[in-house]
Amino acid sequence: MKKKLLCVLLGISMIGTMPGFMANAEEPATEAESILTGNYEKQHREVRNPVYREAATSFAGGDGSEESPYEISSAEELQYLSDLLSDEENRSSEYRNRHYILTTDISLNDTSDYAGWSEAGPEYDWRPIGVAAAFGGVFDGNGHTISGLYINADMEDDNTADARKNGGLFAQIFGGTVKNLNLTEVYIEVSGDALDTGAIAGSASKAEISDCTVDGLVIGYEDYTGGLVGNASGTIRGCEFDGIVRAAKDLDNDQAGQAYIGGIVGSFASVPSVGDEEETESFYGITDCVNRGNVEVLKGSASANAAGGIAGTNSAKITNCVNEGTVAANAGGQTEEKGTASLSVGGIVGVFNVFGIGEDGVISDCKNTGTVTADVANVGGIAGEAYLGDPRYQATIEHCQNEGIVFAANHYYAGIVADVGIKADNTFAITDCTNETDFTEGEGAGIVHHLTMQKGTMEISDSVNHGVITSSGQNAAGILCYVANMADDWKLQVENCENTADITAKDHVGGIVCFTAYYKSQEGNVNTSFAIRGCKNSGNLSSATTNGYIGGILGVDGFMRTPTEVSDCENSGDISFTKSWVMGEEDLKTVNENGEQEDAKLFTLAVMGGGIVGRIGEAVLLSVDADQADPEEINKEDALAVVQNCKSSGALNYEEPQQGAGVTEEEFQKAKEANWKVSMGGILGDCSCRDGYSVRFENCTYDAERGIGNSELPDIE
Repeated sequence: MKKKLLCVLLGISMIGTMPGFMANAEEPATEAESILTGNYEKQHREVRNPVYREAATSFAGGDGSEESPYEISSAEELQYLSDLLSDEENRSSEYRNRHYILTTDISLNDTSDYAGWSEAGPEYDWRPIGVAAAFGGVFDGNGHTISGLYINADMEDDNTADARKNGGLFAQIFGGTVKNLNLTEVYIEVSGDALDTGAIAGSASKAEISDCTVDGLVIGYEDYTGGLVGNASGTIRGCEFDGIVRAAKDLDNDQAGQAYIGGIVGSFASVPSVGDEEETESFYGITDCVNRGNVEVLKGSASANAAGGIAGTNSAKITNCVNEGTVAANAGGQTEEKGTASLSVGGIVGVFNVFGIGEDGVISDCKNTGTVTADVANVGGIAGEAYLGDPRYQATIEHCQNEGIVFAANHYYAGIVADVGIKADNTFAITDCTNETDFTEGEGAGIVHHLTMQKGTMEISDSVNHGVITSSGQNAAGILCYVANMADDWKLQVENCENTADITAKDHVGGIVCFTAYYKSQEGNVNTSFAIRGCKNSGNLSSATTNGYIGGILGVDGFMRTPTEVSDCENSGDISFTKSWVMGEEDLKTVNENGEQEDAKLFTLAVMGGGIVGRIGEAVLLSVDADQADPEEINKEDALAVVQNCKSSGALNYEEPQQGAGVTEEEFQKAKEANWKVSMGGILGDCSCRDGYSVRFENCTYDAERGIGNSELPDIE
């Protein structure tokens, strides 16, 4: 952070909180892991009656036209504009839509004790411009700076009745423009029932905000909070934020609602509602913006829904933007009565929600280099959550890159998007995206962690993971980790993707895709399809388990009754199960409910590793006998699953079971024969195809003893 005074002001060191976020994924965050060093004491405090500067009675010059804008040369003249648009009688005033220009830098307050404003405010409060009459003109900062803007109010108090629940330099902008403006030493803290809060504007609808910078502190308790704008539609171009944006709601205050926070904007859409499609061409979304500040969701903010380096939530276009700041959420730890936060946190956007916006949703040419972390949230280097719910529009994330630390202690996280949901009969595409960062804890994936689909098409293409993934969770994958809860009208395609890094998980690993599960019992699903084409893995894949699966390209294909294709793929990484089953006395005998010793009933323990696919067939693993496939379902001409033109040169390794203390050699061999299965093959580790689910192999090559691990099945010819 550039503004060192803010660190003093808040008593916070975000870097000092990072170890708390790096806790084991299986352990919930503790009270000591709060982002704050202590309880935040300024919620619903008594605030003073606002003290407003006496306004001027005219502007310094100009007539308000484009050729001769009203000239503003002092704080008093700026206050005059605010007063003009704060009276109900002026809602239709000509001042709403005129042109204004700053002719000098303006100080709204003495900022020499800025660090102490959280305890004692400065001389003057600011009444936002457009409280009663939304600003619709042009405000040109002319490269000048406004310093010392101070708003500290509780919207439940009578003293803020004139603020109309929006906080910022402007309360409301509709169809207007703010450009070439710098704000420094900003302090905005709006609690209670505040709606939209941002340094430039609380709300900016069909507006253009361009070439503006903000340095300061913006705190919101509810709804939309952004470094520049709380809630916006239209265009935000060439803007920067450096400071802190914070959601700090405490459920003990019995507050209700939702919070969306972002370094640039809390919530953004190109147009405000469906029906404005003809106007979308005049808007450009958020483009060429940079966040260097911290975006924080504090412990106790269980109402928070989304936090992002650029936008909390976005339903439109974000292009060529960069997040360099820290986006951190520590919202868990609530009481049972109050519930727990449901969050999505992203380096660029918390929630990318394409639904009823008037145009396709796009995140393009964006980069995250900042740290993005949370305790209970979906966390992504680009987006925490992405959702396509309108069949009229498509969603695209393209040419994006993550280079920052990404981590979720107790939920999904990924280099690009943590969680994708598709309900619309249209296409969601992720293309030409890259993750460069290593993941060392939790359960992560290089590009996408979790995918659910009811209908429509998901395409992941030309994307690469270069980050080493060491997962403390059950699953891990270079590109797409987990696919489940599918309906019966969808297509999933993963094409020309690559993983170059080593991947380790507790149980299951896929070089490209780890786990697919589609629990469908009907005969045939003609409207579903799954394909992995032209993908490569060169990373070594390993699991410390005695019961799991690993595939160089696909860990497990559990899409029962779904046409499946794995074609033109290549694996050169080694596949290794690194833990040995040590059979002890407890494996032979157990105690029943009557206290009697009886033979233990063990699950089948099976390591299933394939150079291309770890397992094809049922997704259920633990009690499955590896020798139950029907040989007639192998290499059928009309098979549902096809593996073709694939090559694997990686080694296959596993640890042999070990005889534990108190177990005789005879007992050990008997238990090993009955309960231990090894299914490892150069192309396919284990095939459990039966009951109409079948597989065919064509033109596949491998460096191993067998193409299919199941010993009694016909090998690939």
